[in-house]
Amino acid sequence: MTGYKAMHKLLNDLRLPARYSACDWCGLSANDWAYQWDDAEELDSEFGPYSLSSTSYRAMCRRCHLRFDDAHRSYGAERFHFEVARLKEAAYASVSDERREAERKPREASRVVAIQHIDAQEATRKPRRTKAEAAAIDATLALMARGYRLNALERGEG
Repeated sequence: MTGYKAMHKLLNDLRLPARYSACDWCGLSANDWAYQWDDAEELDSEFGPYSLSSTSYRAMCRRCHLRFDDAHRSYGAERFHFEVARLKEAAYASVSDERREAERKPREASRVVAIQHIDAQEATRKPRRTKAEAAAIDATLALMARGYRLNALERGEG
């Protein structure tokens, strides 16, 4: 089973770290993958609730993430969505378009470089095999070699 930290590592692997994304609320550079409290099969850990669904997370800056989690703790299920919409609107309004644009350009450039780096690593990476896979491959190669030797003997080449 995937744990809280493993799920966040998986999110970083699937989507890149949150710092390469804009905050879902205010549009500034994000810091965290924030759980959206929307999974019926939510799991609990010592670090807090989490989901195994990658669609249950949004990139958020620390300030908006803390406000979002505080809203979840403070309001019941019937008011939570109303309060989140209000807080999200206020967070977006608190940041100027110029500041969002100033953060967007370097963030997007960094994202392109990060993707290129990952692509280069994957192109040079040797395939990883488990011991069971390696043993199966070795057994198959041994059978093929034995068959080749037997065929060579039958042909009088051995």
